[in-house]
Amino acid sequence: MTTASTALLSLSLIWPMPTEAQTQDSSVQDIHAAIVQAIGVEPSSVEVSIKSSVLTVSRVNSNLSDHGARNGEASRIGPIVSFALGTHPEFKNIHTIRVQYVARLKPNGATKIVDTVDFRKAPDGGFVFHAT
Repeated sequence: MTTASTALLSLSLIWPMPTEAQTQDSSVQDIHAAIVQAIGVEPSSVEVSIKSSVLTVSRVNSNLSDHGARNGEASRIGPIVSFALGTHPEFKNIHTIRVQYVARLKPNGATKIVDTVDFRKAPDGGFVFHAT
């Protein structure tokens, strides 16, 4: 083994590469921050999660009172998430962005879904509003 190989091996032991899960967690935090900044809300009112191939943005206790207003806000959130997904290869299997409006009386308490707006992956790789 050469000196360079030994040095690289030693470096990888003390400075490990991030795992895919760590990279994904960091990317989800970046998406969360971008949404909070774009729509101007408290960070605690936005939650981002991934299950299977669906990325869900939960808007917790939003004060938007009708479906039209929620659609408008979701239409601002969808492109932010779509752009972020396109720049992170670990999200290539995501096929749905779901913006879910939820009511929660207590932190970590029971959640009631008030409204849902979906964006589905199009053949060109972008995400489009899905009317139901």
